[in-house]
Amino acid sequence: MKNFNNKLALVTGASSGIGQAIAVELARQGARLILVGTNEDRLAESKQQCEAAGAEAHSYAANVADYRLMQGLAEAVKAEHGVVDILVNNAGVVMSGLIHEVEMEDWKRLIDINVMGVVHGCQLFVPGMLASGSGHIVNMASAAGLIGQPGMSTYCATKHAVVGLSASMRYELSAAGVGVTTICPGYVQTPIMDSLKLVGKLDTPKVRERVAKDTQRNNLTAEAVAKRTLKAIRKNEAFVTIGKDAQIAFYARRLAPGLLDKMFSR
Repeated sequence: MKNFNNKLALVTGASSGIGQAIAVELARQGARLILVGTNEDRLAESKQQCEAAGAEAHSYAANVADYRLMQGLAEAVKAEHGVVDILVNNAGVVMSGLIHEVEMEDWKRLIDINVMGVVHGCQLFVPGMLASGSGHIVNMASAAGLIGQPGMSTYCATKHAVVGLSASMRYELSAAGVGVTTICPGYVQTPIMDSLKLVGKLDTPKVRERVAKDTQRNNLTAEAVAKRTLKAIRKNEAFVTIGKDAQIAFYARRLAPGLLDKMFSR
């Protein structure tokens, strides 16, 4: 996919952060946008930003965890706009807690949104791409999908699932002309970090301060992630790490696992 002119792109979690930034960048490069999110007011803001960039944009309120709602969305999009050319499965939530302190409701919430939300998007929009013989899927994972981080077992489990799912999908769909890219950013300066849920012994001001410092130190913006993501789509890259922390995690796990273990064991 050499350019995005007149391509129909659907972005989940488009009401803020990385999803909003990707949508706006796609709008600047000529794509038509389908914006999906749960916060209608913020979704309207994203729509305005895309239109200000000169793009046609439409917003739909839907929770990616709800298959029936997503099924209705897919039917409406196909009837009103046609086949989706680019699918960005970006919607996600993050939390931190020790394995024995995370409640089942939180496990279910993260799996339903972070994993099944991606599955729902792929199940519903991949058939149209296969029928047209083209398209590209972006699954937003995380540096947490590359390594196991203490206090992040719930989130890491869901992002490892996205990494594995995406790798398998790429092999399955490549012969049909459909590309799949996994994006693994590190700490990004977005509202998702402001709403980070901490539970049990990790629910302390000290932990929140540490997360804020790590995010600031990484100096990674949603706009930078968006630009790198669009580059990955154009080049049909399989896997991309974004941010110093994500790149260090990727190489440390492979080249110096003992060093990483020592650091985390502290």
